[in-house]
Amino acid sequence: MQMEYWTNQGLKDVLPFWSTRGLDTLNGMFYTNLDRNWKTFGSFDQSPAMIARHLFGYTAGYMLSGDEQLMQRAKEIKNYLISTSWDQEFGGWYDMISRGGQPTVDTKTTFGQVYIITGLTLYYFATQDPEVLRYIIESNKLLEEKVWDPVSGGYFDSMSRDWSVRQDTKSFSSEITPVSGYLYYLYLATRDEQYLKQTEKILDIVLMKMSDPKSGWILENFDRNWNYTVKDRTVNEVNIGHNIETAWMLLRANLLNERTDYLNAAKKLSESVHQYGLNKETGVWYANVAKDHAENHRELAYWWTQAYGGMFNLTQYHIDKKDTYLENFRKGSDFWDKYFLDKQHGDTFQGVSLTGDPVDPVKANPYKASYHNMENSLLTALYLALWVKNEAFSLHFKIGTAQNGAKLYPLPIEELNYRIEKVLINDQPYDLNGSNELFVNLPELNDANVEV
Repeated sequence: MQMEYWTNQGLKDVLPFWSTRGLDTLNGMFYTNLDRNWKTFGSFDQSPAMIARHLFGYTAGYMLSGDEQLMQRAKEIKNYLISTSWDQEFGGWYDMISRGGQPTVDTKTTFGQVYIITGLTLYYFATQDPEVLRYIIESNKLLEEKVWDPVSGGYFDSMSRDWSVRQDTKSFSSEITPVSGYLYYLYLATRDEQYLKQTEKILDIVLMKMSDPKSGWILENFDRNWNYTVKDRTVNEVNIGHNIETAWMLLRANLLNERTDYLNAAKKLSESVHQYGLNKETGVWYANVAKDHAENHRELAYWWTQAYGGMFNLTQYHIDKKDTYLENFRKGSDFWDKYFLDKQHGDTFQGVSLTGDPVDPVKANPYKASYHNMENSLLTALYLALWVKNEAFSLHFKIGTAQNGAKLYPLPIEELNYRIEKVLINDQPYDLNGSNELFVNLPELNDANVEV
């Protein structure tokens, strides 16, 4: 329940192991596939989306600590990503590149595009880098103009290199990931209302098209016209993590824009995920349940679902002030600490049994990097400090250049009623002139360390 636990976890139990054991000696980036002991397996090709997830992870580490080495690593990741993975002819990001940085798969999966924007967005949040913002804006524009279905709504799953539709199916992983990945961070950094409108457009589609009329669960896969497609109705049918994710995103939208319809939808979905997706005795979140028989659950738990469950409960506590949500968080965090954290070899296991045995213990694959663990460290520490403990919290920024009067919005969570108490620029106090604004009016800066 202490914010220091979460900052220390990210800075001591996660990032140092990626820095020492996860790096590919050939190119200085990260191996794509690593087993529980950090040994490589499978292909050495690289996923730009995974690289970008590390960009998020190292940026989050810098924001928590001000450690210059973490920011230097983030800058190297950013430069590598842009120089190797951006399609100079058609725009957008390649799905896979070789160890030497050449495209090996030139398709553009929506899921991959989104997570590259996510890594870039937190880097922009911490640095205000105008080059990175240009890539973010162009990438998001491509998603809106090329990938969004103008007839039925929603993002297609996959595009060809020239942005022609390659796979016109629609899935959870293509639809809500822009919201959970980057749109909230981008809005909080820029306060540009277009990103809130984009968020609400997506959430409206999810609620209207992806919610099962009978059970209320958010479902996974659909054809172009939003007909539900499933190979077999098994215990794997409903993804608990994705339903937590939807409810959490709805709560966050309500915090920013007072959408009571979203709040009510989130609470209704929350009842289901807590009833059927959470073991209230052990605090473990199930991976999947069956849509029509939700009492049947899979005997597996995933690290990202466990992390989302904790952050979701802290957000619910902030809104409803019910101690049951804190108790859910505490038990879930106990399970996380005992079974997901690999205290011998670092980072976390991908999956464990419901009794905590590592059954899917890989450290890295194209979907697992430092991202989820570092977002968990950053947001959970902030939630506990500002929403539970009512304590001050320091965040660090590395501003390359800033014009006099540039606005720095420092808080990457949906809290609009905070107070900036102190600002240090290059370790020297900066006079806020008694301002009660939610941003720092920066002076002209060049390569400056800013602590808020």
